[in-house]
Amino acid sequence: MKKGLFILLLAIAVVACKSDKKEVSETSDKEDELVESTIKTNSFEDKLLDLRDVNLQFNENYKVEKFGIQKMNDSLIGFVFELDKATAAETVKAYSVGIRVFDATLKESINFSFSPDIEEIEGRKYIIGKKHLNNMTYFDSLSVYIYKRKDWKGSGRLGGFKLRDILFEDKK
Repeated sequence: MKKGLFILLLAIAVVACKSDKKEVSETSDKEDELVESTIKTNSFEDKLLDLRDVNLQFNENYKVEKFGIQKMNDSLIGFVFELDKATAAETVKAYSVGIRVFDATLKESINFSFSPDIEEIEGRKYIIGKKHLNNMTYFDSLSVYIYKRKDWKGSGRLGGFKLRDILFEDKK
């Protein structure tokens, strides 16, 4: 009888220890998933050069939270604008974006425009304008503005902002 009671208590202790290990393992798995999702969320932004919070707006419905440069190859760079979560795709599709690059090393400013679409990357909204630029790693400033896509001659510049001191050398 004593042996039976002893074996019963021993079996209960073993089962209790195994369930404790299982809880620790489940908690550890949840923590690992959280760390992985944080790493994935930041992987796109980590690749951007001179990423900065700007919190500027073209108009009340078209707001930019962050700006960075994406170096795609030696001469192609992307001007990356992270949009406010409330910015709607219809708003973005209604406007084109113009960018004017100023730098003391240039004879004249570089001008280009693009008709953006929202790109969702890692749960965030971005617009990206791409331009071929050779042998450049710095801009004195960028003038960024919007105008109506359909009536660009009549609308003129509707809203904009200026960014200064943009350095986009490769991270080492």
